Amino acid sequence: MERHQQAAYKPRLLELRRRLMREVNMAEEALREDLMAPGEVSTMPTHPADVANEGVDEEISIAQNEERMLEDVEAALERIEDGTYGNCQNCGREIPKRRLQALPHTPWCIGCARQHGPPT
Repeated sequence: MERHQQAAYKPRLLELRRRLMREVNMAEEALREDLMAPGEVSTMPTHPADVANEGVDEEISIAQNEERMLEDVEAALERIEDGTYGNCQNCGREIPKRRLQALPHTPWCIGCARQHGPPT
């Protein structure tokens, strides 16, 4: 993929990074609030296993997924800078534009993504 084609994805990735950073920060703050035991004197959160709130595990999972996606976006922006964006990080083949439009942060082509497990 040529540099000008790579650069066309940068604004979308920057916007995705801004959104994910905001969501990760909000999720972390919500988790801190949820993990504080009612009437707790200490400012230290309780262990998640001690919290009776339903949904805390799901909130943690969502926050972790958003953090992983943010790391993928950061890596994609680095690949734009070094000129490797759009090439599969496993096999080196060009990632189809349709895939990059759907998942601009993906490091893998479809075939390699299937080999590595869940899609990124």
